[in-house]
Parts: sequence; structure tokens; C-alpha cells
Amino acid sequence: MDTQSADPVFLFAGHGGYLPGGLHEFADDFAGLPAVLERINAASGAAGGPEVAELLTDRTAPTLESLVEDNPGRLHLAIFATEICLYDFYTRCCGLSPAVLVGHSLGEFAALVASGCVSLEDAVRLIIARDEALRGAGLPDGGMVALRTDRRHVDELLTGLADQRTVLAVDNSTEQVVVSGPAEPLRRLVHLAAAAGIETTRLHVSYPFHNALLDEAAARFSAVVDTITCAAPSIPVHSPVLGRRVERPADVREVLACHLVRPVAFLDSLLALGAEGHHTYLECSVRSVLMKLVRAARGDAPASVPA
Repeated sequence: MDTQSADPVFLFAGHGGYLPGGLHEFADDFAGLPAVLERINAASGAAGGPEVAELLTDRTAPTLESLVEDNPGRLHLAIFATEICLYDFYTRCCGLSPAVLVGHSLGEFAALVASGCVSLEDAVRLIIARDEALRGAGLPDGGMVALRTDRRHVDELLTGLADQRTVLAVDNSTEQVVVSGPAEPLRRLVHLAAAAGIETTRLHVSYPFHNALLDEAAARFSAVVDTITCAAPSIPVHSPVLGRRVERPADVREVLACHLVRPVAFLDSLLALGAEGHHTYLECSVRSVLMKLVRAARGDAPASVPA
């Protein structure tokens, strides 16, 4: 039943949510920014991880592309830090209250912290452990390709490709689906898509995320997930990898443990939220990555909260 909600759905982006020095303009308006960044840096240092504050406040910081090549772990932590800082800004400084929290891929970590399911310190430790698991798993050369079409056409291309390692990884909207897999089959997929008149974009990522190719890394990471304390959410969380609400500590562990290998059903999540009466969205990102997908997925142009 559609019962209109006045509060916005808060969205947390994944890989595309990084911009060098993206929080620079918030420094004057958000007195709490240094404290949040110091807490994240302290947690990272305690876990043997990198410093990220400079990436978010210095406009001359490394680009996404260079971090993917040289230090993907620092990039992933910077994305998480950006989202936590903006969540704190929107809720504490702007007085906004989320109706539901939705994380996209890596953004699930920030959503779980915002909901009180996982402490900030544990989330930082998990992100660092996640990258250690990915580096240590001996993964094949692979990546991800975005296709400007819907799921049906992508399923047809994958059938023609006939490579079980290359899979639909993210269903973002009726106009964008992402496939992940080994490098060589992805090259063939791009050629098949071009022959079908479908535009493709190779994503700047370090690994073929949301793919069973990451099973070993997921198993290593799951062992670390088992060591943290999880709680039921204090704010509703809808997980695109679960395809439903996160309700219990066991759900939290499932999201964390499986997110590397399960697909992201973002479009289905938007449709489910719309059916519940949620039509206003706010993205905790310095780039409108998910809002573009929301507008593409929803023909009635959902409202957005001005940042």
C-alpha cells in the first residue's frame, strides 16, 4: 500500500561516490567535520589502515582512477568516510530524519553504521579487512562493464556470450545494468553489445565485484565479520543485496558476508520503496550517482532534498 512518507530515503553510494576534496566546501558549515574524520582516521590507524581525511578535504588529492590503480583500499575507506560525514551533517546540522536507509554495494556499510547495526570503528576495521581479503585471494584479472539498457537485453547478451564466470552484477535501472567477470569475456561482451547497438562503459574498479569469482575473498572476509558485534537497526534499512529489510543481527552479518558475491538489486529496491510510499530521496554523497539512477528508474521524477 502506498502511504506517502514525508521523511526522505537516505542513499549511500558505492564505488562512484568519491570526489577529490569533495568535503572541502562543508568545512565552513559543518563544525563537526574534523571530529568525524579524526574518529575515522583513528579507527583506521588502530586497524593498520590508511589516513583518508586529506582525500576528502584537499582538492588536489588523488583521483578515483589513480586510487584504483595504486591504493584501492584507501579509496574504499574514503567513500565510506564521505558518506558517514554527510550523514552526520544532514541529520545533526540540517535536522533531517531518514525514513529508510539504503546502501548501494559498498554503501551498505555506511547504511549499517547509520542505523546503529555496526559501530563506526568496527565498520572501518571491516573495510580494511575486506581489502586485505581481496588482495590475498589471488583473484583473476577482471572488472565490470556498465551497459545502457535493461536487464532483459543484458540477459540475452550473457546467453550469447556463454561464459558462466561473467554475470549480471548490478541492476541499477531500466537504463543501466552492470556486468562483472574476467577481462577476456568482458571484452567479448563489449563487442556483442556494440553489434546490438548497446552503449557500454568500462568501470574503474579493481575487482569483478558481485561475482562468485570473489568467493575465496568473501570467505576470508566472513571470518572477520564473525568477530564483530551486530545489532538490529534503530532506523529501517533496506538492503539491495538481500532484496528486503534488515531486521535482525543475523541479517546484518548476511549483508556483510555476502555483499562481495551477490548481485545488487537496486532497481527492485526502488520499486519496493515506491510501493511503500517513499518518493523523496537524499544521497549522502558528493556526487549524484544514485539520484541519477533514481530519476532514470522512476518515470514520475521523485523529489530530492536540496543538499
